[in-house]
Amino acid sequence: MTNVSGFLVAIAVAAALALFYLSQSSHVAATGYEIDNLQTKLAQARAQQQQLIWEIGRARSPSQIEARARQELRLVPLAPGAVRFAPRSIDSTD
Repeated sequence: MTNVSGFLVAIAVAAALALFYLSQSSHVAATGYEIDNLQTKLAQARAQQQQLIWEIGRARSPSQIEARARQELRLVPLAPGAVRFAPRSIDSTD
């Protein structure tokens, strides 16, 4: 009888260890998938950031600003003599 109960205890311990191992390996696999998913999202966010930086640089270029001013806003350049500057005043505190 003692042999049988010892054998059953050994089987129960082995089953518990097997379940613990399966639980841990499943957790590690799930964590690995989550890490891969987060790395993919990070790579996508970095690519989107680079795209936005490129678009900002393009939008700030003088040629793009001028094209938008002419096409969308219907602005035209001023005539060369249209702007006059006031003469510089002489400051006596210099």
